[in-house]
Amino acid sequence: MNEKDWDQVANTFEEEIFNVPENDTKGLINDAVERFASPGATATDLGCGVGRTLPKLSGHFAKVYAVDVSSECLAVAAEQCALYDNITYVHADLSKDRNSYPATDLVLCINTLLNASVEVREPLFDRTCRSVKRGGHLVLVVPALGSALLTGYRRFQWNLREGMSPGEAQQEAELNSPGIGQGIVPIDGVPTKHFLREELEAALDARGFKVEVIEKLEYGWNTEFEAPPRWMKEPYPWDWFVTARRMR
Repeated sequence: MNEKDWDQVANTFEEEIFNVPENDTKGLINDAVERFASPGATATDLGCGVGRTLPKLSGHFAKVYAVDVSSECLAVAAEQCALYDNITYVHADLSKDRNSYPATDLVLCINTLLNASVEVREPLFDRTCRSVKRGGHLVLVVPALGSALLTGYRRFQWNLREGMSPGEAQQEAELNSPGIGQGIVPIDGVPTKHFLREELEAALDARGFKVEVIEKLEYGWNTEFEAPPRWMKEPYPWDWFVTARRMR
């Protein structure tokens, strides 16, 4: 999605865009924000959307930068967070523009590195990492490639239980994504980057970060299927939750 697309969903954001913090049943995001907070520290919500995490950040950090490609989403965020006077709103497309805000002690980046185009995604990843002060932390949530493959397998199982032949069940459950070797899998029809754990470790190491935590941020099967069957339980679909410290 580009700036125009995000502007168009600004007023329906809560209905159309999956709410990761709300579905973080383990509280991984909140725990990280609280763990890395300290008096006088600064934070950035990179790809803040309509400001779902801004109140939490505002309550734990002296200064918060809310950065997004969509001016319309930023306007909604500013309206919803009007009571918080330590938030600065920054309109920027970091796949194209230099960082227009200072590096901070914490950068929170939730499902922002999604673009299927490597020409767009790699500069965004670079500038995301440069948004973190040396010694500061990046808290990152990204789609997991293994979760997408697991979802395909669950669909295959379901098809078999519904009476399909093994061949039919497998064909119907195929991801059919030409870019799957690079982690590109459609979400709601939109080609979306998904990551391997080892890929994240290598990418962050190359950018001067030490990975401290990589953990599954799990969701229910109702996030992948409409009315999933009762037998479909663990293992659940997930995004990767990462905390990493900038070393250089």
